[in-house]
This record gives sequence, C-alpha cells and structure tokens, in this order.
Amino acid sequence: MGKVKVNGDFVSTPVPENARRPWWEITFVTSGFCLAVSGMFAGAALSTGMSLQNVIIAIVIGNLLLTLFGGLMGAIGAKTGVATSMLAKHTFGRSGSIIISLIFAVTLIGWFSVQAGFFGQTIHAMLPNIGVITSAPVASAWGGALMILTAFIGYKGVRMLSNIAIPLLIILSLVGIVLAVSGSGGWGGLASGVPQSISIMEGIVIVVGTFAVGAVVQPDISRFAKSPKDSWIAMTIGMLLANGFIVFAGAVTSLAMGTGDLPAAMLQLGLGIPAILILLAAQWTSNDSNLYSSSLSFANIFKMKRSNIVIIVGVIGTIMGAIGIANYFVGFLSMLGVLIPPIAGVMIADYFVLNKEKYKFEENTVFKQVKWNSLIAWLLGVAGGLFLTWGISSLNGIVIAFIFQIILNRLAKKSEASTEENIKRSV
Repeated sequence: MGKVKVNGDFVSTPVPENARRPWWEITFVTSGFCLAVSGMFAGAALSTGMSLQNVIIAIVIGNLLLTLFGGLMGAIGAKTGVATSMLAKHTFGRSGSIIISLIFAVTLIGWFSVQAGFFGQTIHAMLPNIGVITSAPVASAWGGALMILTAFIGYKGVRMLSNIAIPLLIILSLVGIVLAVSGSGGWGGLASGVPQSISIMEGIVIVVGTFAVGAVVQPDISRFAKSPKDSWIAMTIGMLLANGFIVFAGAVTSLAMGTGDLPAAMLQLGLGIPAILILLAAQWTSNDSNLYSSSLSFANIFKMKRSNIVIIVGVIGTIMGAIGIANYFVGFLSMLGVLIPPIAGVMIADYFVLNKEKYKFEENTVFKQVKWNSLIAWLLGVAGGLFLTWGISSLNGIVIAFIFQIILNRLAKKSEASTEENIKRSV
C-alpha cells in the first residue's frame, strides 16, 4: 500500500501522533461540518408541519442518534488514524470498499451540489437587484469556488476556516432567534397555529438526514484527534449543540415569520447583511468538508492526487447546484436517513465486536478482495430501514445491519471450522 500524502492529509496511511490536533480544534472542525444552511432549511421544513414542541423533540432524538453512531465512527477514526474509505477496506474488502466509497463520494457530491444551489438561491433572494453576480446560477458558481478553495488546501484549510467562522455564525444565529422570538410575542406565540402534517418519526428522519453522511464519515475528521475521547467530545458538541442549534434556528425563524421560505423570513426579521454572513459562514464551513470527504472517498477508487479530485468533483457539484438539484432537498434528506446509516452499523459491529478494535494499516497489510457478509448485512439494514413500518427507520437500519454483520460472520466462521474439521477427519 503506497503512501499518498497531499498537503499533510495522509490519504492512505494513518495520521501519525505528531500530526494529531487538540480536542478543541477537532471540535471546531466537526461543528463547522455540522453547522450547515441545509440544517436551517430542514428546520424551516419541519416548522411548516410540526408544533414547536414536536420540532424540539425531533431535533433532540435525531441528534442523539447522530451523536451515537457518529461518535462510535469517530472513535474508530481516532483509534486507527485513517479515513472512512480506508476503514471500509477492512470491513468490506478492497473491492467492497470501492462500492462503499462510491456511495459516500456520490452522496457527498450531492450534498455539495444541494448546498451550492441553496447558496445561489439565497443570495439571489436577499440581493435580487445587484445584477448578474447575484443571480442564482452565478452565485452558486462563485459560492462553489469558495468552498473548493479550502477543500483543495485540505484539512488545514478546513480547520482554519472553521476556527474563524464558527463563533461568528453562532452569534449571528442567536441574534436571529432573539429577534424571531421577540417579534412573535414570545415563545407562546411560536408554539401555536401550526398544522400537524409531519409526524415526530418523520421529523426525526429529516433531522438524521441533515447529517447522516457526515456522521458516518466522521473518521475523515477524527483521524486527526489525539484520542477517541477527544473525538467523542467533538461529536457530542457538534451534533447536540451545533447541528441541533442550527436546525432549531431555522425552525424558530420560519415559525416567527409564518413561512417556510427561510431567506424571506430572515429578510423580514431585518437580518440583511448579517443574514448573508450567516449564509456564507454556514455554507462554507460545511460544504468544504463535504467536498473534502468526497475527495478522500474518490482517492480510494482512483489513483489521483486528492487535490486534483477536489477540483474535478467540485466543479461537477457546483454545476449540479446551479441547475437546481436543491429543489429536491427534503426528499433527498429522507433517502439519506435510511440509505447511509446501515453502513455505520456494519462498520461498528465489525470493528468493536468482530475484530475487537484490532484493525491494522501497515505497509504489508493484506485486505480480502470482497467481504460479502458485510455487503449483505448493509443491504439488509437498508431493507429494514425502508420496509419496517414501526420505530425510526434510520435506527432500524443501523441496528439490523449491526446484528446481521455479527450473525453472518459468526455463522461463516462456524461453517469454516466445520469444513476444516471434516477435512482433518477425512485425512
């Protein structure tokens, strides 16, 4: 396994101890990944069909689930020091990991394009009379270019931007919440008059969808953590506080103004320039991470420099955003809520239960070509998430994939042992 190191990013080898970063820095990067305008739009979507109380319940439960499986995935990354696509080589085999990496990469490009599209649409809604520079397609293009920039630099670029943008984003979002609550006559005014067309279970699926992929690919960030404990701290703060906060801010702003059109609601609150700053900070800090993780996944498939991959997939994602893929946002979130989490169920079972935390990534490590049991367990998890009519679909998928990964592999070991015994007897 050749060593590929681009801008200190250790694409195919473990991050050494001297390149690990302090817990607060990992927390800033994780929080930047979580603080996305897509989360605000998800909150706005929830507010059109749920009471404020049910919105809060959906946010809390959804983010607890994300914290749990994202925290476990992050702990694996911190312990091994490798990215998700490299971990998949142990869990799914060399060829199997290409399938998983392709799913991650394509999905993350989808996220990148969705958020680039949101960026362009929102800039146009807030600055409609500036000219062609703020038209939705053009704004998507230059917004995508900004996001490509830090992803091209690598983890260092993502980290530097997060350290600057996250405090600003939190302060401005808090101002928006205060203005929304005061302008609607207090919390009581926000809690009434909303038609209940979205169930709590459906709301939880939407919340999980806001960061389902990000939770699963958390090793892409946590591999730079000094310990699994540091990764858990980062994931807990990032999900329960950062992601929960941004979804809540979108819901409150939308409820206060009586519209699911988030840009219009922010303008009605008088958040002109601050709203644009919120948009820039949230989009940039999350979308460069989407592109960064996508490039790591593609690097597991194609023998190219990660920085070159960033440019290629970034341009493709920007074009997709400019042509309007963001219009399918809520359906996209719901799909992610059942398709991606089972991968985490398989990987968590394989690492913690079947291999007892003993993954190795040395120069002479040999990976199996395909681990069919892992692929089957994942597909069964997806099927469970799609077709079971009770519970929370995302959680169903994780649990089913986790259980079948253990069952199928232990049955396979028993079968192998039985075959070996029969061979010895026949000899």
